Amino acid sequence: MRVNQQPVNQSGSGRCESGYTLVEVICAVLIAAIAASVLFVGFDNGFAILRTTREDLRATQILMQKTEAVRLYTWQQLTQANTPGTFKEYYFLPGTGTTNPGTLYWGTISTLGTATNIPLSTGYRDNLHLITITVNWTNYIGPKAVAHSRQMQTLSAISGMQNYLARGNTNF
Repeated sequence: MRVNQQPVNQSGSGRCESGYTLVEVICAVLIAAIAASVLFVGFDNGFAILRTTREDLRATQILMQKTEAVRLYTWQQLTQANTPGTFKEYYFLPGTGTTNPGTLYWGTISTLGTATNIPLSTGYRDNLHLITITVNWTNYIGPKAVAHSRQMQTLSAISGMQNYLARGNTNF
């Protein structure tokens, strides 16, 4: 069986035109450029959030470290003025050398406060110190400086853990 093949008449110059027009190419490049810029802005914001979260976690670690140290002070150390009132700590980023000390955290320890949530009528109110530890730091998001502050409070009793440890009792 023979198939009858007849040539197809093409209008115009007789050749098949295929490809993209200049408008289509410009639109595609524009869409790709917008998508790439959004991707890079997203990466930048993600890394900024990660850096801020690390700095916040380091502030919490410093607060816990100072709180645990203050809990071991004796009652006399808490009532004297030689209790350390200010401190400085640094956060060293991984992979940085000694020329960049990292984020500076500065803080205060206040040990002379009284517990305001205890009624005045209770007899043990004068046997407690309210200890307030505050940590401040500044990070930079681009050229903008953002100040942060965290605070932790604890109570210390006149016959607290420091006296227990001072007597040599280490069995918890």
